[in-house]
Amino acid sequence: MEGPLTQARAAADRLTGGPGARLRGQMIASPAAFSLAKDAPQPAEALAEELARRLPLEGTCFSAVEAREGYLNFTLSQGWYRSVEDAALLAEYPVQKMQYPVKLPDYPASIHPFDWRLLTLLGKGNAPGPGLAARQDEANPGWLLRYTVRRLAAFGSEATPSDGYSAAEQALLLTLAVCLDQTAGSLPHARSLLWAAEAVWRVSPQRLPPRTALAACRVLEQGLYSL
Repeated sequence: MEGPLTQARAAADRLTGGPGARLRGQMIASPAAFSLAKDAPQPAEALAEELARRLPLEGTCFSAVEAREGYLNFTLSQGWYRSVEDAALLAEYPVQKMQYPVKLPDYPASIHPFDWRLLTLLGKGNAPGPGLAARQDEANPGWLLRYTVRRLAAFGSEATPSDGYSAAEQALLLTLAVCLDQTAGSLPHARSLLWAAEAVWRVSPQRLPPRTALAACRVLEQGLYSL
C-alpha cells in the first residue's frame, strides 16, 4: 500500500504530466518544466510560471502551487496532513527478527536490544562506551525513542482529526509520512524515526492534538520494534 508521501508525489506528476516530483523541505517539487523546456521556445522558469497559473488544484492533496527557479512547488493541504494521521493509525510494520553483528555487551545495566540495533544501524554499535544502557541523552538515541513513545501514549486518543495543524505539527506529520514510506530496518528509516522523535519534542507531547499524538506514537512504536 502506498504511503501518503508516495501518493502526493504521484499526484504532482499527474498534474504536471512529467515524472520526478520529490519532497523538498515541506513542499512537493516537480521538475516537469525542465523536461517541457527541451521542446519549447520558452525557458523552464517561464514554463513553470505558466503552469503554476493554470494547474487545477481542486480535489487534489495540494492547497497551492508556485514556480521557483523552474520548479513547481506544491503546498500540501490540511487534508493531506489528516491523511498522514489516518495512514499512521492503520499502518502495520513487519517486525523483523533482529540479528546482531556482535555479542551484546555484559553491562551492569542491561542495554535494551532495540537500542543496540539502532546504534548498529547508525554505525555506532561496535564500540559503545561503558554504561550506555543507563544514559538518557544523544549517546543512546534508542532511549529517546522509547521515552517519546511512552509520553505520546499518555496523551494520544482516537479523537476527531484537527481542522488545522500548526507549522510544527505539519513538520512532525511530514516526518511521519517519510517514515511510513521507508523500509523498516534501514538506515534512512532509523534516522527518520529519530527526526520524528525530535519533532515531537519541538511541540511537546501534551500540546499535540490527541489524534496526532496517537499517530506519532504508532509510527515510532512500530518503527522501533521493526528495527
